[in-house]
Amino acid sequence: MRRRSERHSALRPARAGRAARNERIMLDLERYGGEILHSDEMEKAFQQTHHNWSTVGEHTLRVARASLAICYALRRLHIRTDIPAVVKASLCHDLGILGRYEKFSGNRECYRQHPIDSVKIARALANDLSEKSADIIERHMWPAAHSKRPNTLEGVIVSSADKYASMKDFFLGSSIRHTGPKPFLHRILRRK
Repeated sequence: MRRRSERHSALRPARAGRAARNERIMLDLERYGGEILHSDEMEKAFQQTHHNWSTVGEHTLRVARASLAICYALRRLHIRTDIPAVVKASLCHDLGILGRYEKFSGNRECYRQHPIDSVKIARALANDLSEKSADIIERHMWPAAHSKRPNTLEGVIVSSADKYASMKDFFLGSSIRHTGPKPFLHRILRRK
């Protein structure tokens, strides 16, 4: 059996690689989506609940980070992706949900309409929004809500990252509002 110091030293390269990837993700988010990240809409996104325990802003950043991680993994396999399109689409994909309780009569309408509203907001925020980014945003709900399936690799990446991030939203909750399964369970256990 390996000693503890040997096990920890074996993990150092993996941790260093993860830290470098996280730094690269933050640089790409700022480079290609800085105007979106620093917008009033994104500020509002961190104040609206999403997926019960998270916020729209936290979910959006999870989708963007997961999308970029997939793009980097594909690049190691010599599969090129349009990173600027992925960044802009992932950061804007759910901005049409803002104000959902005032705008939509129910979940079904929200599922169908928010991608269209998100494209309008994205066009206003990003002057150079490509048609590819707009198409990714419009199709990100697939296979739910009778949405059209993605027609680009980047669309599949963002749509998949959206589903993955939705599960993380549920299990991790919100670090801003301190909600999620752990705080919920702690409150229940304290009552006993």
